[in-house]
Amino acid sequence: MRLVIVGSQNPAKVRPVQEVFAKLEPEAVIVGQNVPSGVPDQPLGEEETRRGAVNRAWAAVHIAEAQQAEEAWGVGLEGGVRIDDAGNGWLFGIVAVAHSGKLETVRTAEMRLPPPVLARVQGGEELGSVMDDLLGTVDVKRGVGSVGVLTGGLADRADVWRLGLALALAPFLNAELYSSGPSDTQTPSML
Repeated sequence: MRLVIVGSQNPAKVRPVQEVFAKLEPEAVIVGQNVPSGVPDQPLGEEETRRGAVNRAWAAVHIAEAQQAEEAWGVGLEGGVRIDDAGNGWLFGIVAVAHSGKLETVRTAEMRLPPPVLARVQGGEELGSVMDDLLGTVDVKRGVGSVGVLTGGLADRADVWRLGLALALAPFLNAELYSSGPSDTQTPSML
C-alpha cells in the first residue's frame, strides 16, 4: 500500500495531494496530519518557506514509515511571502516531497500582493487572517486561498499546489533519468 502523509490537515492542502496521487495510484491512502513546520505561521522569504516545507515533508514521511507502509511518502506544502528590492510582496509556495530517503522541492508560481495586505504581513500577521479581515471572508486559507480571491476564481490555492506537487514528483516518476544527479536533499534535516 502507498501511504502518503501530508504535513497539514488543511483541506486546501490535503485535497490537491489526494487528487494528484489518485492519478498515480487510485488505491493510495492520503492522510493529512498536523506536524510542526519549525517556522513562523507566516514564513517570510524563500529560505524560511523552504525550511517549513522540508520539515513538514520529513516529519510526514517518518509518520508513514512508522505505520510500516510498503511505500511511505511525505508531502510538505508551505506558503510564503517574499519582498523584492522594490518593496513589493510576492505570494508563493514551496512543495517538498520525501520518499525513500530522498527529497525534492519545487517553488511554485507567485503573485504580487496588494500593498495594504503586504504591510500587515510585514507587521507579523498571517496572510489568511489579513485577507479574512479585509474581505470579510472566513478562513479563506482553508478554501480558495488568497490566490482564489485575488484572481476572481480564475485560479485557486489548490491549483497552485497541484501543479507544484506534480513538478516535484517528476524525479520520482523518472528515477532512471535523474539517477546521475543528486536530489535536492538526501538526508532528513528535522526541525
